[in-house]
Amino acid sequence: MVCMIRILICDPIHPDGPSIMRNADFDVIENSTITADQLQTCIGDFDAVVVRGRTKITSSVLNAGVKLKVVARSGVGLDNIDVNTAKAKGIKIISTPAAPTTSVAELTIGLMLGLIRKISYADRTIKEGKWVKTELMGSELKSKTVGIIGAAGRIGLEVARMAIQGFGSKAMGYDVIDFREKAQQIGLVIVDDLDELLEQCDIVSIHVPYLPSTHHLLNEKSFSRMKKGALLVNASRGDIIDGQALLAALKSGKLGGAGLDVFHKEPPVDPWEKDLVSLPNVICTAHVGAQTAECQRLESTQIADQLIQIFRN
Repeated sequence: MVCMIRILICDPIHPDGPSIMRNADFDVIENSTITADQLQTCIGDFDAVVVRGRTKITSSVLNAGVKLKVVARSGVGLDNIDVNTAKAKGIKIISTPAAPTTSVAELTIGLMLGLIRKISYADRTIKEGKWVKTELMGSELKSKTVGIIGAAGRIGLEVARMAIQGFGSKAMGYDVIDFREKAQQIGLVIVDDLDELLEQCDIVSIHVPYLPSTHHLLNEKSFSRMKKGALLVNASRGDIIDGQALLAALKSGKLGGAGLDVFHKEPPVDPWEKDLVSLPNVICTAHVGAQTAECQRLESTQIADQLIQIFRN
């Protein structure tokens, strides 16, 4: 008799994924409000656990998972999973890095357009009964040089492709990975030095994972190298930027604006970050880069397919 595979889904995912798993005769339990204590108590009964960004898979959870064979992250980024402990215990980690490529790239371009055309300010003032057309002189993305930090990854490359092929922008890319062949295919100029990119670009967009090596990758020194009035977009992770240094650069006029989908704390609660998001030249979204129906379904079904492959092969 074959034992049924038990899957615990701790965060909301598109229903197509759980449906696929159940059709594969997996016992699927969905509990999107599970607490850390509840998770640690019950994890020992499951062969796999599925999370998005809310649930933390700590060393304590992993040690309590006596049957646990797989930790599945529906989405990109593993910063809510203790990867080292999982590897030490032989627990496989899977994720869906390709699924959010289009949705995050489109949001990134949207934040750029919002900044250069002052869309959120125009919307807000009209709703306040004001007509401030003379304050709404913008510029075209076609005229800008867009800098992509983390250009070798799927999202960074797609942002570059959209900017170059969709808007006619010039784009420059930096990464620690060699991606010359892919860059040549879309007309992306590679720079080998991050400072060179910062100094030459009108808009800088961040697409690197959050790691100890990328903590505050952009900081006071970085902002000092950027063009006066340059724009910054971050749809990766909040602490890749030194947020307090960004606040100072925006207040001083060194930077012209920022588009932020990610933050130091989510939602922002620290006084300095509340000050940052309240600035009129900062556009904010609530970590919604992957928050499209298409992306959510793709992430969910890709996780289901991977789990079936692992447990049925």
